[in-house]
Amino acid sequence: MGAAGTALLLLGLGGLLAVPDDWGFSSSEVVIPRRLTPRGGEAGEAEEPGRLSYLLPLEGRRHVLHLRPKKLLLPRRLPVFTFTARGELLEEQPYVPQGCYYRGAVEGAPDSLATFSTCFGGLWGMLQLQGRLYQVEPLPASATFEHRVSRLVERPPGNLTCGLTDEEIAHQAAQFRPPASFRQVDWHDAYIHPKYVELAVAVDNGRYKFRKNNISAVIQDTILLISLVDSYFAPFKAHISLKALEIWNDTDKVKVINRTVRQILTDWTAYQSKEIYPRVQQDFAHLYVFSIADTTGTANLYSMCKKTKMASLSMLPGNNLVGPSKWTAHKLGHSCGIVHDGAYCWCGRSLCIMNAFGRFEGGFSNCSFDSYFVYTQKRTSCLLNFPGLGFVVERCGNKVVESGEQCDCGSARECKEDPCCLPNCTLRPGMQCLSGPCCRRCQFLPAKEVCRPKKSECDLEEFCNGTSNLCPSDMYIQDGTPCSSNAVCYRGTCHSHLERCRSIFGKEAKEAPLPCYDEVNYHGDRFGNCGYEQEYYLFCEGDSTLCGRVQCVNVQTIPSMPEHTTVIQTHLKDRNITCWGTEYHLAMGTLGLSDIGDVQDGTLCGSDLICINRTCHELSLLNFNCKPEKCNHRGVCNNQKHCHCDFGWAPPFCETPGDGGSIDSGPAGKPLADEVMIQIWLAFLLRIILFMASLILTKLIKLRKKAKEEREQRGAKRKR
Repeated sequence: MGAAGTALLLLGLGGLLAVPDDWGFSSSEVVIPRRLTPRGGEAGEAEEPGRLSYLLPLEGRRHVLHLRPKKLLLPRRLPVFTFTARGELLEEQPYVPQGCYYRGAVEGAPDSLATFSTCFGGLWGMLQLQGRLYQVEPLPASATFEHRVSRLVERPPGNLTCGLTDEEIAHQAAQFRPPASFRQVDWHDAYIHPKYVELAVAVDNGRYKFRKNNISAVIQDTILLISLVDSYFAPFKAHISLKALEIWNDTDKVKVINRTVRQILTDWTAYQSKEIYPRVQQDFAHLYVFSIADTTGTANLYSMCKKTKMASLSMLPGNNLVGPSKWTAHKLGHSCGIVHDGAYCWCGRSLCIMNAFGRFEGGFSNCSFDSYFVYTQKRTSCLLNFPGLGFVVERCGNKVVESGEQCDCGSARECKEDPCCLPNCTLRPGMQCLSGPCCRRCQFLPAKEVCRPKKSECDLEEFCNGTSNLCPSDMYIQDGTPCSSNAVCYRGTCHSHLERCRSIFGKEAKEAPLPCYDEVNYHGDRFGNCGYEQEYYLFCEGDSTLCGRVQCVNVQTIPSMPEHTTVIQTHLKDRNITCWGTEYHLAMGTLGLSDIGDVQDGTLCGSDLICINRTCHELSLLNFNCKPEKCNHRGVCNNQKHCHCDFGWAPPFCETPGDGGSIDSGPAGKPLADEVMIQIWLAFLLRIILFMASLILTKLIKLRKKAKEEREQRGAKRKR
């Protein structure tokens, strides 16, 4: 921990369990790709609309990158299936950018492969060049189009292998009995007919939680993965398209934890056949699982286009997508009859996609080409169908609310028990809605009913509008608004070093002085850092030491900690200060374990300074420009820069009397206000009652005392 201090590590329960991760970055550099504009009249330009070219500096050399748009990667409307808390299936067709996914190569490097997306600003993707893999991604908020290019290398994989063993391959191959003429294949005939694989993908609950319950992030990851897989299959003249996505956001539909990969595949195969295929009618189904022991995944051999067998699964453990995309291609290869590469298989590199050890340097081998064309020419007629531009498998009774339907209760028997919905997918007479935060007993909740209460002092509540079953978008107080603990609001929360220390070590704990942060977070190790990139910890510089790992003092006891948590004690001898914090090992991230000891975004790191992404920034970055004067000091600004008025004043500027709220939150006021007023009146009446009772009691005491005195006086007179 440095010369100035010593460290004591107190290990939590179970220690650290590392999940194998074969891929890491050996080096990174920041470059600025330059867009090249083709000269007018160049040959081929008219035949290739949408083509892009970039000059990409890389490891001291400049490369010209040519990219062509992918045409069939996504349908016009991508169906995304999720689930309610009660397990009910929902279908949405969210906006997904089209025409911004590309495949290409480096000029003068015929064995190169490039797969990129421009959908999210800048270039994101993978470049394979001269046997090396690079990941390219734009730097956030760069004003000069800066990109980070990281060279991807393999670390020793341990026992991480394909779950489809050679013994299982031999067993399944023995059950596959081709006709006598099956191997009489004309590669030319097979190659000139393109193949179209329409893929249904499911993502398990572990991966969903790893992406912080962010459905949009899961969708983005899946599209980028399938785009990479599509590029690997391009030499076969095959197109891989994503037909539908199912996200297990409530719970896993197939038990994943503490199961063998073969058990998971058996249940997944049955699930996709029974639940997904009737909805999607895909050519193949693939499941992404966050963690599997000792394997990259598995697949059913010779299963492409076979409804009861068309299934595979692979691991998707971290933020790197390049390695898992090759695992996916490997499993799809098995479904097309491709077995593991033998000693005489080659692809120009030592390790091809179909090697059994989960390590890849090249593409598909010569053996893979032979197996692929042998199988797909005879047994995969479904791959000759051109992908539809839309998702058209819609019917009443599938328990999915689709276009033209008000509800869908399923079968006639299920509809008999449904109080809201009829078997013809319309609402029962007098019914207004089926479900939602503003729907109760098939009726819209009245306007001004709270549908999303505030979660913190920096949050704002939302209200039903009386005409919809949905709650308005989640609003919160404008970033930069002062809140308790000498902090500011950031994305609906009020974070500070003091609050973080108390949440870890109890209410007696206090935030540590600056020397603790400087000592611990400067080194850039697992005990103190400002985040990490892949396997590398980042050390903190300057004011950013206050944005690394939180440091606390006045720790009286060590409370119960989450599993795998390590408590760190650092003693500064020259100041006689004992600093307390926690460790967060990289393996904990792959396990999906949250970090309880980092400095949270929105924590102040100095005067007019704030921590964002583990770096100290000027507070002006938040663009706090909606002042209290805009709301006439009768409300606060929300994250849309609109006034959220106090009760008694109406939006948009809290100038006139009204019920409160904002133009974003729904009509606030009377139901909530009446309840508050009732509570106020009840409290007032209770005070009056208590006051009257005290007066009466005082009067009774005085009367009793007076009566006693009179009795004593009469008794004294008789004695005389």
